[in-house]
Amino acid sequence: MRRIQVSLQRGFGLIELLIALTLGLVLVLGVVQVFIASKQTFVMQRTAAGLSEDARYVTSRLSRELRMVSMFGCVDLQRLPASISNSIPPAFNNPISYSNGAGASILKLVTAVPNHENFTAQQTRSPGDYGANWLIVTNCRDTGDLRLSAGGPVVVRPGDIVIPLRQMEYRFSKNAIQVRSNGAGNFQTLIDNVAELKVSFGLAATAADTRISGGYVAAAPGVDGSRIRSVNLQWQLSDNPSAPTNGSVQARNVKQVVAIRNTID
Repeated sequence: MRRIQVSLQRGFGLIELLIALTLGLVLVLGVVQVFIASKQTFVMQRTAAGLSEDARYVTSRLSRELRMVSMFGCVDLQRLPASISNSIPPAFNNPISYSNGAGASILKLVTAVPNHENFTAQQTRSPGDYGANWLIVTNCRDTGDLRLSAGGPVVVRPGDIVIPLRQMEYRFSKNAIQVRSNGAGNFQTLIDNVAELKVSFGLAATAADTRISGGYVAAAPGVDGSRIRSVNLQWQLSDNPSAPTNGSVQARNVKQVVAIRNTID
């Protein structure tokens, strides 16, 4: 008698399938949530790092520019012969100025361009060779031999020192710090996301004094630039500059005090 073996095989039931799908969906949602949280953390860290980098960059640049204000090398503007001092541009006597316009404020500086040329033969130079607005040429011995150019070429003799000077304008407008050189062309943006900028000056009692008298005063048009001995810069950076408290990261507050090294003890 032949025996017949019957193998009973069963598939997944509907309930088992639904349970498996539910568990799989929960697992996928968990992975997605972890991915979204990681992405948000990355974006926030990148935003915060960007604000910090912008703060370091503008702090370094403005500090460097301010330290070169009134850098006329061996030239003392107060001891020049009348024939030469009468031709000195008024901007040299007021190397820092501040103005408020419609929706914008501008910090204007007359600052030196670093230059270490050594001349062994007579040559000609012009301010444009250094990206400058003015060029002072002197041998540092004879004050009557000082040569000043406001654009054209000037003769440079062996042993002379060349001091290029340019005018820099830093403008705070539309939540950005912008810059322009020598009053030419349009302002170029240095950094965005600036919620606030405050500028104050440490002033000497007179133009001849080298020490600050009293506390810092808010920068305003009409401040005597010859009395400025120190500049206090405070700005706030945020990824939402119109409403810093609503930004995705905490607003970055930066403060920098820079002494005008050529006008202090």
